[in-house]
Amino acid sequence: MLKLNNISKSFGSIKALDSVSLEVREGEVLGLVGPNGSGKSTLLKVMLGITKPSSGDVLINGKVLQEKGWKHFRKQIGYMPERVSFYDNLTGRETLNLFAKIKSVNGKYEIIKRILSEDIQSRKVGGYSKGMRQRLNLAQALLNDPELLILDEPTSGLDPMGIKEFYDILDEVKSRKNLTVILSSHILAEIEDKVDRVAVIKNGENKAVGSLEELYTGLKLPLKISIAISEANTMLEELLQEEGAEDIRYSKGYLVASVPRQSKLKLLSAVLQKQNSFADLSIREPNLEEVFFGVH
Repeated sequence: MLKLNNISKSFGSIKALDSVSLEVREGEVLGLVGPNGSGKSTLLKVMLGITKPSSGDVLINGKVLQEKGWKHFRKQIGYMPERVSFYDNLTGRETLNLFAKIKSVNGKYEIIKRILSEDIQSRKVGGYSKGMRQRLNLAQALLNDPELLILDEPTSGLDPMGIKEFYDILDEVKSRKNLTVILSSHILAEIEDKVDRVAVIKNGENKAVGSLEELYTGLKLPLKISIAISEANTMLEELLQEEGAEDIRYSKGYLVASVPRQSKLKLLSAVLQKQNSFADLSIREPNLEEVFFGVH
């Protein structure tokens, strides 16, 4: 669908993006992660056509976008910025009607009723909570029934219930159509089970891209084993060490260690032969945070 080919962007002597290449596949949820100042926001602006790259090309369905192409493509995009200012003296309904006029759409997209009830739409925006403002922000992004939805830190400031409600709504939208989503966030634990692939942006460069499994396999990140025990067990420590485990330590009633992926089955087989020595065990894959810090 959308492809960035060697995109660079400089602001004077500051290079915000450095030869970033990235393909966004139709129907996927692509997570865009990176620290503050990494170039994520600039990259989103390039995707939206707000900022022109210093060099490189933006392609849609294999074609380089020119000015006319950008006008058509923008009509297919929904954008939910991290921060947006609304007129507090307008109601939610009036606000959506205003955005609908700006976007030249009728604003009658059915999912809007799911996001904002009629009661909430009739209230003045000045009385909205943070969660209600974020719902309004999402609603305006969906007014044009977009093919591509770009979300910039969409759950910033929301409580756990608000975050759950946001992703429930997003799931409902995706269930109705083959929507492509770009999700930019710094809350790694929150999005790791929400995305199909992840692009890690650091220092203006695309350091890695792929599914979590592809990334932690490519980075050779270890698995984590946790063995529930009541007291220190030298035998289990030595067994883990013999099978290639590293960073062996005790933590809150568990013997924990890092396990090389290639040693997983052999180590589990050896440990299970000593199952009378412990109460329980678990083994988990690396998480997005570990992938993020493992990319250099």
